[in-house]
Amino acid sequence: MLLKAATCLSEVVPATPPAPADPRPCLIGGRIAGSTCTACGHNAARRHPRCERCLGNTIATNFGPTGVVWSSATVHLRIGELTPPFVLAYIDVDAGPRVLAQVVGGNEVPAGGLVRFTGEENGNLTVKAVGQ
Repeated sequence: MLLKAATCLSEVVPATPPAPADPRPCLIGGRIAGSTCTACGHNAARRHPRCERCLGNTIATNFGPTGVVWSSATVHLRIGELTPPFVLAYIDVDAGPRVLAQVVGGNEVPAGGLVRFTGEENGNLTVKAVGQ
């Protein structure tokens, strides 16, 4: 249990834990703001000072703005602010990592389909099939 200073020795006051960092990727200029390890070459969809694989130094890298669908599915359950049905897809970002994104338009994109990042909605990446 985390504690903060009490005004009286018999008083135990729980401390408010810090809000966790949001692990979701974010877009800057239509590209994913990520990092690349200078030691092992691992690409991450978030900016980190150290590599999540080998703990080497990283450099800021922007990935995208397009990617290829690895898998997609229609979700029929409410998740947070997302009202069903909605489509989620794992995207292999051009020269970058794999990320989860919401597909705009509500239609599944088949594996191997090309998508473009269109923005963020409720903190989630959004993509649209190229050619739609």
